[in-house]
Amino acid sequence: MCDLCGCKEYIRQGKQAVLRRAEEIVGELGVAAQNVDDFEDTELISQLIVPFGSRDDEVYQASSWVSSLHMGMKQVRHDERYQAHARAFRDIFSRLPVKGEPKHIATVYHQLEQLSRELDEAELASIAPGVREAVKAVKRVHDGVENKLTRLKLRYGL
Repeated sequence: MCDLCGCKEYIRQGKQAVLRRAEEIVGELGVAAQNVDDFEDTELISQLIVPFGSRDDEVYQASSWVSSLHMGMKQVRHDERYQAHARAFRDIFSRLPVKGEPKHIATVYHQLEQLSRELDEAELASIAPGVREAVKAVKRVHDGVENKLTRLKLRYGL
């Protein structure tokens, strides 16, 4: 649980608030079991971009925010590699089923990750099957994260 995405507020309100918010996020972002890895890629690419150091562009600003949802920021400069990461960032966000400001999308998705940890099978049984499967997929999205990171690096030549 983090302080930046707002998940604590829902968790403090109890399981029903967590469940309602998870359903809202799945609907708002179009999260489905089939596209959870695409959303997770937004966090992975952001973590890869942040070490390149402060930039004035929207990619770095959004990546810094997304990365800070999980950890502190590191700063190292590498222009060419940064540009490759920035292209990957733009491509990854363009493939999502929802369009909008990357910081907002990633923050709301991150909130769903945090909220999903609070829900058990009994609570999930009370929601629509598509939403339930999406939330379950989010709960498992970090399984094999190293393989996913390798796949991402290979896909974009990072």
